[in-house]
This record gives sequence, structure tokens and C-alpha cells, in this order.
Amino acid sequence: MNPNELADELEAQNYDYWLDLMLDNVPNDIDKREGSIIYDAVAPAAMVSAQQSLSLANIIRETYIKTAQGEFLDYRAVEHGTSRYLATQTEVKAKFNDDDGNPVNVEVGDRFASIAESPIFYTVIKANDDGTAEMQAEEAGTSANSYIGQVLPVTPNDNLAWAEITEIIAPARDAETDDHLRERILKNDAWLAYGGNIADYLDMIHKISEVGAAQIYPVWAGSGTVKLVIVNNDLMPASPDLVKKVKNIIDPEDNEAQGVGLAPIDHRVTVVAPEVLKVDVSIQLQLTDQANKVAVEKGIKDMLNELFSELRKDWDTINATVGRGYSLSIYRSRILSKIMLIDGVADSQLPKLNGEDKDIHLIFSNEVSQLPILGEVTISE
Repeated sequence: MNPNELADELEAQNYDYWLDLMLDNVPNDIDKREGSIIYDAVAPAAMVSAQQSLSLANIIRETYIKTAQGEFLDYRAVEHGTSRYLATQTEVKAKFNDDDGNPVNVEVGDRFASIAESPIFYTVIKANDDGTAEMQAEEAGTSANSYIGQVLPVTPNDNLAWAEITEIIAPARDAETDDHLRERILKNDAWLAYGGNIADYLDMIHKISEVGAAQIYPVWAGSGTVKLVIVNNDLMPASPDLVKKVKNIIDPEDNEAQGVGLAPIDHRVTVVAPEVLKVDVSIQLQLTDQANKVAVEKGIKDMLNELFSELRKDWDTINATVGRGYSLSIYRSRILSKIMLIDGVADSQLPKLNGEDKDIHLIFSNEVSQLPILGEVTISE
């Protein structure tokens, strides 16, 4: 019996279980019907015993990494030298103009709000002299990752007539889920971060809140060289600014291989963004008589967007079968199986990927690391 089965068994020991057990130990010549003296005497004890069984089941589950949740899992993570990745805050670039369209400067600490029923509030963290500024969402999490447009001043500014977010500089991430944290803890049991090994670099990278995932290529250009390929929290290629920031944290350009950053002495670290592999998908299908063509096409495009998002989540998964390297493929059969689940689709041929009748195996090498992005979707009957 494993701990989870033991917890299930304890949870089954409810009020009725304990009440029946207690009454079974009362001699049959004593009245033990509901409402009798003995029944009313043991009923409260049965309730307390059931509560204790439930508490014990919870204790057993929260004791082990495989079943612990929430704060209990956080405590187990600390025991294994790590902690839950917290939610980060979106950073954006904004511009500010007066009534005549001339730039207006703002100050660090000024606050703005998006136009919405539930507005997103921003604080200026860096003010430039050209009427632009960098702002940070006040609430952590991904809710601000998709907002681009007009914002309204919360801090009074008589010269300001127009304020607008023009770019998402650093997308945020949500707090790490229990499942993801649990997976990391269990992996670290067999593969500890130490002395500049792959796990050590992954640990360094994950402490940089703007980085969503990374691939590590050791000795990619000879002894002492390490290549980090990084994406942002939206799992899209890192911007040049983010690449530069990570480089200066891990191994600053002015003091390469000197151990000034997080990298060990004599490790020369290169930081790059992955190469985008745009994948066009062509689908020929047959619809049912009652099918709504517009709805079917929307369903297929939504499915493909979700599929490519899932692929990017697996982009940094280390594959032990290829020597702790990386591998990722886009299979046409997988796309077909999902197409056939969409209402209104009667039949479909295998889709074409980038105009060809074959699966795509992404390239992960010392020179190239590809990131799959959905391109144009063509649907015909």
C-alpha cells in the first residue's frame, strides 16, 4: 500500500464507518437504535473520529512531494534547495504627448491605468527625455501581457493630453503551478545544480524573471564555452534587450570568463534568441452537411494555435535519449487527429507543412535552435 492509497483508505473512514464500528462493539441486548442513549453517546465520538481520519489523510498527502500541494509543497521545495517561481510583472514602453502632439516627459513613480472595466495599473520605472517611458504593471501575472493602447493618468499632469502603451518590453509569467514545481523537485533529486553544470545554468536562468525558458549548449564552441538560447515569458524569442540583460547577469561582456557574473570562472557564455521556424499549414477537408464552415475554420485555427503553444512549452525539455540534448517534432498525424475531433469535420487528408507532405523535425544544434511559430493556415474543401 502506497501513501496515496493509505490516505484514500483513511478518507473512507467517515462518520458512518466509525458509528457502525462503535455500535458493533455494543452488546445486542442493549438498545442501540437512533435516539437511544448509547446511540446518542457514541455519535459525537464517531464524528470526531471521522474528522481525525480526514486530518490524518491530509497529513499523509502533504508529507510527500508526489502528493503535497500549495504551501506544503513550497516547504518541500526549500528542503531540496529550490523554491516556487513567483509571478512577475509586465514591463511596457509608452509614449506621452500634449494637445499639439509634442512629446511630454513624465517622472518615475507616475501612475497610469488602462481603459477597461477592470483597469490595469502601471507605474513609471524609467523616464526618458523624448516623451517615452518604461512602465511596470502593478499586479503580478500575465493579465497585462496583451494590453497595448491608450492609458489614462492617475498621477495629475496638466501638460499631458495623450498616453499610450506602444510595446510590451518584458511579458510577465504567472506563479509556478504545483505540478511544474513538483516535477522540478523530483528531477533535482537525481540531477543536482552544481559548479556550472547544465542544471546550474538552468537554475541561474530561472532566477531571471523575464526569461520563460532556456536551452543550454555546453562546450558548443570548444572547452569552457556555453551557449544559452532563451525565450521570454510568452515563450517567444527574447528581445535584444533581454538577451543583453541575461548576458550581463550571467557573464558580463566587459569581463567575459572572469567569474564576475553568475557563471563560473573560465566559462565564456554566449546568449542568443532562438531562430523562428514559421510553419504554414495547408488542410483539405470534407465537411458534414450541417457544418458551419466559418465555425469549423475558426475551430481549426484555434486548435493549431493551442498545439503550437504546447510545442513551445516542450521546447526546453531535455531529452536524455539524445545525450541530454533537445528534440521536438511536428507530426501531421497529430494535427489530423485533432482536426477530426472538431464538430463539422467529416473527413480530412493529412495536412501539408510548409507545402510538403512530411513531418517537421526541428533543428537543435550548437549552431541553430529553432522555435516553432504558426504561420498561415489554408483550409480548402
